[in-house]
Amino acid sequence: MTDETQTVANPAPDPPPDRAREARAIAIGVAGWVVPGLGHALQKMWGRAIMFFAAVGVLVIVGAGMRGNLFRSEGGDAFAALGYFADLGTGSFYWLAKYIEVGGSDVSHAYGDYGTRFLAAAGVLNLLTALHAYEAARGRKA
Repeated sequence: MTDETQTVANPAPDPPPDRAREARAIAIGVAGWVVPGLGHALQKMWGRAIMFFAAVGVLVIVGAGMRGNLFRSEGGDAFAALGYFADLGTGSFYWLAKYIEVGGSDVSHAYGDYGTRFLAAAGVLNLLTALHAYEAARGRKA
């Protein structure tokens, strides 16, 4: 067996993680969750930051404006729990949606049901955005 074959068969282990870099990456991920796009803005990825802030913001405003349902933490089934976590995914925009939802949800009409989906989509999009900001801070994504 040649040296080249041994190198491919037994690759070198990854270097130990830098604790300061990992702590910074976690802080950036949390910041990106709290304020959509902030994790990317902290890394000077301005285009992505603006795009994610606008996308999540528009989805929340449209969803709440259509009187979509914001799920509550005391939901009794798995669907309600997943909906609650999706809604929490919007970060600080969750409170904006609660403020807009003063009249209560109206899912008896199709637009209210679509609004519920917009709110959940905003949360999932923001969670994926925060995860991307975290991975970019770790140096694994560009």
